[in-house]
Amino acid sequence: MTTEQPASLTRAEEQLVSYLRQTADALGPPARAVEERWVYTSQFDLLLREGRLFTPAPLPDGTEQLDPGWCFTNAAQLATDHPDLQLTYAEGYGSAPIAAGQALHTPHAWAATPDGSALDPTWPHEPGTAFLGLPFADPAMWPHPLLGRSLLQEPPFLHHLLRSGLPDGLLADLGRPLPR
Repeated sequence: MTTEQPASLTRAEEQLVSYLRQTADALGPPARAVEERWVYTSQFDLLLREGRLFTPAPLPDGTEQLDPGWCFTNAAQLATDHPDLQLTYAEGYGSAPIAAGQALHTPHAWAATPDGSALDPTWPHEPGTAFLGLPFADPAMWPHPLLGRSLLQEPPFLHHLLRSGLPDGLLADLGRPLPR
């Protein structure tokens, strides 16, 4: 991951990070995680410790919005269909504005650019959107275009990460670190 000093957070990023922290605190460490000494206590803990921030950016010319509700496959498809853009599948949580001062924080996926921008083929690009997640380096791990699934929502994969930690080479060096 890049070692540059993280910039301050946007209001949308602050709200997303606050939501993830509150959720992690509310869950507390599950007994199993403490008992077995897992590396991370929840997906929220994983994202807060290892996640990266991505700056929303409009889709480039020649790309288009894809079907709502399929963010995991949409993000992988965008990255796969446009190799010239050098995109990487990223997954975590997204925050989208829904009303004045209110946002929806939900599991989400996007394509990350080499400069740390988030290209989202599912949600429209608008102010107040934020992305915090993990950029997965290996395209073989990305969701299948027809059988897409969330990596961080699937218990076998997620439990392995929570228990054992992130294997070397799993993540691409993209995005901005969270301020500590």
